[in-house]
Amino acid sequence: MTKRLLPLLLALSALALCGGCLFPKNFSKEKKEKHVSADMEKEFQQRWMEKRVSDLTAQGLSPAAAQAQAAAEYQTKYSYAIPPAK
Repeated sequence: MTKRLLPLLLALSALALCGGCLFPKNFSKEKKEKHVSADMEKEFQQRWMEKRVSDLTAQGLSPAAAQAQAAAEYQTKYSYAIPPAK
C-alpha cells in the first residue's frame, strides 16, 4: 500500500511546489499604470527635501540656503530619479 502512495504523494508535492510557477495569481490582471511610480518618486523627493532642509536649518543655515543645498544634494545623490530636461 505504501508503494502506491509514495508516487502519488511525490506527484502531489511536485504540483504544490511548482503550481505557483505554472499558474500565476495575477495572470489575467492588467499591468498597473505607470504614473504610480512617478507619484511615489515625487513623494519621496518631497519628504527627503523636507527632512534635509530641517536638518540643515537646525545646523544654523538660513531656510533659503538650506533649500538650495538640499536641492543640490538631492540632485547629486538621486540623479537617476530626476527626469532629463527636454
